[in-house]
Amino acid sequence: MANDFARYREVFFAEAEEHLQELNEGLLTLEKDPTAQDAINTVFRAAHTIKGMAATMGFQTITALTHRLEDVLDRVRSGVLTVTPELSDLLFRAVDRLEEVLSVTQASDEPPVASLEDILPELSRWAEMNKVPEGIQTVEPFATDLSAFEARVIQEAEPQGFSAFFVTIYLAPDCVMKSVRAFLVFKKLEGKGEVLRAEPPVEDLEEEKFGDSFRLLVLTRETPDALEALLNGVSDVARVEIRPVALKTSAEARTPDAMPSRRANGKEKQRHLSTQTVRIDIQRLDSLMNLVGELVITKTRLEQLLSGSSSEVEETLKALTRVAGGLQDAVMKARMVPLAQVFSRFPRMVRDLARELGRQVEFVIEGEDTELDRSVIDEIGDPLVHLLRNAVDHGIEPPAVRERRGKEATGHVRLSACYEGNHVLIAVEDDGEGIDCQAVLAKAEERGLITAQEAKALSEKEIYRLLFMPGFSTAARITDVSGRGVGLDVVQSKIESLGGSIEVTSRPGQGTRFAIRLPLTLAIIQALLIKCGNETYALPLENVEEIQVASTSDLKKVRGRDVLLLRGEVVPLVNLGTLLGGETAERDEGGEIPVVVVRGAERAGLVVDGLVGQREIVIKSLGRFLANVPGIAGATILGDGRVVLILDTDGVLGLAENQMDRRRIAS
Repeated sequence: MANDFARYREVFFAEAEEHLQELNEGLLTLEKDPTAQDAINTVFRAAHTIKGMAATMGFQTITALTHRLEDVLDRVRSGVLTVTPELSDLLFRAVDRLEEVLSVTQASDEPPVASLEDILPELSRWAEMNKVPEGIQTVEPFATDLSAFEARVIQEAEPQGFSAFFVTIYLAPDCVMKSVRAFLVFKKLEGKGEVLRAEPPVEDLEEEKFGDSFRLLVLTRETPDALEALLNGVSDVARVEIRPVALKTSAEARTPDAMPSRRANGKEKQRHLSTQTVRIDIQRLDSLMNLVGELVITKTRLEQLLSGSSSEVEETLKALTRVAGGLQDAVMKARMVPLAQVFSRFPRMVRDLARELGRQVEFVIEGEDTELDRSVIDEIGDPLVHLLRNAVDHGIEPPAVRERRGKEATGHVRLSACYEGNHVLIAVEDDGEGIDCQAVLAKAEERGLITAQEAKALSEKEIYRLLFMPGFSTAARITDVSGRGVGLDVVQSKIESLGGSIEVTSRPGQGTRFAIRLPLTLAIIQALLIKCGNETYALPLENVEEIQVASTSDLKKVRGRDVLLLRGEVVPLVNLGTLLGGETAERDEGGEIPVVVVRGAERAGLVVDGLVGQREIVIKSLGRFLANVPGIAGATILGDGRVVLILDTDGVLGLAENQMDRRRIAS
């Protein structure tokens, strides 16, 4: 059975990551309120659980580190130690080291215990400080719930004939050398099964830090009677209690039965509880999504081939459409992940950065339950890291400066997310000094990005756009945080590669807001098919505001550019065929022109030669060599087998803007 534990490595590291997050969140709470009992219990249990799992897996270094961390947290829990700034820093350092050791162990082999010489002695010093007075109970009460890790091990062992039991051993009141008796109990169990958990932990049993009883979670093929007879044979064991384990996780244990029928019989209830959630490799979901995409393409082709057929064929096609749509929705929902998975790591980062820069920052997160496609979630983390670091470093002023300006010494940074139509809006806001437009223009002139004459003609939005130019930075000095020329251009590139856009608004002295709009999913979308000459293109429908049919006489010229007056608003026009280097249809004076009004970072009208119609399309990547073609987001395969390019609205408008800039410079 011991050799089989290698199969549980993946489960162990997934569980450990969740408990690491609990440690970080709990310590952040304790730093603000050292008396927060819920947070104290949370961090203690998280360290205790990781230690127990690590010991089960045989990871000695992880066990040693979490054991010492648990000792310090036990002192805090018992009221012997208070979370001072010094202790808080040590606990955060210990959690960081734990994360490092877990990462190394997951990638290769566990480092030796000697590699912890930078942290273990200091933890030991605090653990030994102010020993707990006599009479204070430090042993965790016997837990009745299983961790998800334990439940998984037990569930997978059951088909092999194993059963799990909570075994409580009561020693005689006059027993001496209790640790020896505990050791003998473990020796008796050798070869009979596995001890998944000891309460109190093994280290405490060895040091006799327990009363007259202790409890074990045992996985064995032995019957309860045989197990009881085996352990009663140990001297000074007065009594043994054995209770079968109900297979449910701690979260499920707190959930009351929803219906009386769930109480029908143990096996039925156990089976129901053990299949509430399943961990699925993202690659399997990707493969399933690809198959759904192929199904959508095939369905579209069938609709084209069988259009106008008999009523029975039409009914069958409708049924196929319903099934394909339902399957698509189910897979899309399975891929959706709450942003909390990304957002949860930022409070610790902002806290550390604020301390490093001497800022006082209150960080608020809103809308972390908002969901995005897993492929977007995996990519959005780095841009948000940069924007948050930017907010703390460039945005929030030092406390003394804020007070001189009549502000609170503590600055505020807010990270929020919400749904906005078919998009998710993620905003990073601060109440700092805002963006100094004159400083931005001066830096852009200094770097040769614009001329002094061009600077005078730029609007506020155009000035903000300079921030996203490669190599641009207003940092006065190079630090680990900013000023290295790797900045908002990287953020913009990443967001645009995800089919999103980013906007900036700012008020001098009051703060700055970066708003990111991202599509809910990158797999299957609704698109408008358009014609430019002999070419067909797909335009994501989420970027289309409306379609207008204008006359050539309706077009006006503003600063050398065609525009359309639409309900009192001037909309710049882009001749899509000319921009993309293709053929365009000749237009008669007074003839009709189809105009697709789109909104990306800006609003504009795309002049096209014709409209094909709306289609559901599957986005295909163009591959590494064609991934960065401006204005192209990918490709799709139509039902008739034709390959059509998908346009990136922001990229197209950016190309048009660059083309206009070159014409202005040339003139």
